[in-house]
Amino acid sequence: MRRLEQVGIRMRRKLSDQEFHALYCPVENTKSALFLVACFSLTAFVNWKGFHKAPAPPDFVVLFFALVVVAMLAKWLVAFTCFSERLVFALVIVSMVAAEVERFVPSIVSQHVDTEKSGHLALSLLGLLISLTLLVQSGPRKGDKNQE
Repeated sequence: MRRLEQVGIRMRRKLSDQEFHALYCPVENTKSALFLVACFSLTAFVNWKGFHKAPAPPDFVVLFFALVVVAMLAKWLVAFTCFSERLVFALVIVSMVAAEVERFVPSIVSQHVDTEKSGHLALSLLGLLISLTLLVQSGPRKGDKNQE
């Protein structure tokens, strides 16, 4: 470890949940809020474009990716403390789990495909609305010392 420090490579330490939240909170960090807006805009567009298409066939690579993302989001769900952030992560988790259930067990939703697609679109639009409010909240405030 000393040799790495001598060469100039610094080892990063793991951030605590409080430090992680302070660094990436969309209410305080405009870049994080813009990232959420971009993701939910893309998701809403994809759900709207695929509204009249047949469900995709099962794919185990996509299932593995979804499981990894859901596990990562569940960890972030614990790290973030604001209600709106937790709501956004919960919406994404519910949407991903519902999509994978639809893909791998189509008999559950076969009679309600239109309702299920409407639900995905509604979840993505709700996430977009919440992320837009986070973006507005992250903007400069009156009386801010950095604002002139």
